[in-house]
Amino acid sequence: FKHDIRRCLSAEFIVTVCQTLGYVWRDRQLGPVATIQGFLLQILHGNTACSAVPRLLGKAVSGEAYGQARNRLPLELFQQLLKGLCARLQGYLSDTDKWLGHRVWVIDGSSCSMPDVPALQQAFGQPPGQTPGCGFPVAHLMALFHFQTGMLQRIVAAPMRTHDQTQARRMHDEFSPGDVVLAERGFCSFRHLAQLSQAGVHAVFRMNQ
Repeated sequence: FKHDIRRCLSAEFIVTVCQTLGYVWRDRQLGPVATIQGFLLQILHGNTACSAVPRLLGKAVSGEAYGQARNRLPLELFQQLLKGLCARLQGYLSDTDKWLGHRVWVIDGSSCSMPDVPALQQAFGQPPGQTPGCGFPVAHLMALFHFQTGMLQRIVAAPMRTHDQTQARRMHDEFSPGDVVLAERGFCSFRHLAQLSQAGVHAVFRMNQ
C-alpha cells in the first residue's frame, strides 16, 4: 500500500463515491483523490506530520494547504469509502478464513480525544472530574473486526458516556446466520444474547457480574 496507494484507493473509486454523495470540488492539486490518498499515506507512515504529506504525494504544496483540504472533506465520504472497500474485500473472506466453518467477528469499544471546539463539546462531552472548559471532548468508538484477517468492517462514534451495548446493536446488520461474535463482558446481557440468537448468530462473551 505504501508503494502504490492507488491499488487500494483508486481515483475512479474515490470520484464515484464523491459523485454519489453530491460532493463537488474545484480542480486543484489537492482535490479529494490526492487528499484522501495522502491521508491514508499519512497514517501508514506512523501518523506523520501534515507537513510531510506533500512530499509523500510528490506535490509542491504546503502542509497547511493539505490540512485545509482534508478539513473540507465531509465525514460521510470517509464512511462510504470504508463501506465500499469492505464490500469489495468480502470476496477475500474465503472458507479458509473461517473457524470450523464459521465467520468470526470481534466487537470492541474505544475512545479518542478531539479538538476543543464548542460543537464537539456539546455533541460528545468530556471525561468526568475535569474542570469545565479545561478538558478535551472525547468520542466513544465502537469497532467491528473480522477475526481471521483483522479487517476493520465498521466503526461508529457516539457521545463519551455511551455504553458498549447501546452501540453493539448497530453492528448486527453486518452478521449472517452462523457467524460467531467475540467480545468482552461489557457486551454480555440476556437481551443482547437473545437478539443475536434470534438472528442465528453465536456469541462468545465473558460473564459480567
